[in-house]
Amino acid sequence: MKRTWAASVAAAAVVSAGTALVGAGPASAATCNAPEFKSCVGVSYQTSHVKSIRVNGRCLIGSSGTYSSVYVDDVADAHPDVQTYGGSRCESNTHNSASVRWALTEDDRGFRWVTIS
Repeated sequence: MKRTWAASVAAAAVVSAGTALVGAGPASAATCNAPEFKSCVGVSYQTSHVKSIRVNGRCLIGSSGTYSSVYVDDVADAHPDVQTYGGSRCESNTHNSASVRWALTEDDRGFRWVTIS
């Protein structure tokens, strides 16, 4: 079952103190050009306690939306490594344990959504 989400944000890479951060900014429908067997990441925040997440080592900042430059496996049984943070830049002192749920399939635009609650 494919999921479609209304939120749409483009990704911009930011390098800060040697750490790769991916920040979100408003845009029209983002496009995913992921390699074969990969999906781009879509994030849906359903809590105000999380301001940023780290997916497979990449820090994603910003509101709910899509990240067309961050890839995860596109198979249902793949559960990428996700860490949640109360701070806006994946700061280690704001790490928390919010609930993380991955969609089983990617949506019709090639994004695999993670819901943080």
